[in-house]
Amino acid sequence: MSEAALEAYLPSVREDARETVRVLAAAVEATGEAFDCKISYRMLVYTFDARWHHWVVAIGVTSKAVNLRFLRGRQLRAPAGMLRPGSTTAAQVDYHSVDEVEPTMVTGLVRQAVVLHQR
Repeated sequence: MSEAALEAYLPSVREDARETVRVLAAAVEATGEAFDCKISYRMLVYTFDARWHHWVVAIGVTSKAVNLRFLRGRQLRAPAGMLRPGSTTAAQVDYHSVDEVEPTMVTGLVRQAVVLHQR
């Protein structure tokens, strides 16, 4: 459970982004996966077995958006234009308000990322 990490993370982000972070974190937790979670690189990072360099998904906040980041995001199946490439493997979804978040879509993307992570 990442509740302690989430509560420690929220005061460090913009106040107007906190609800979006909460909704995204709940959608990640809705997978039912036994994630390890901590704050790393100013993001809320989720992985398994404390393998922080092989993270699955992360939630970060910039001055313009709340980002849902996937280490192997370029391999995810998502609606066209939803995922923005971040590197040769990573991709992210940028949210500008909590109203843009579709929790079931987020949970589905995280489930795909878990499957990719386990290969």
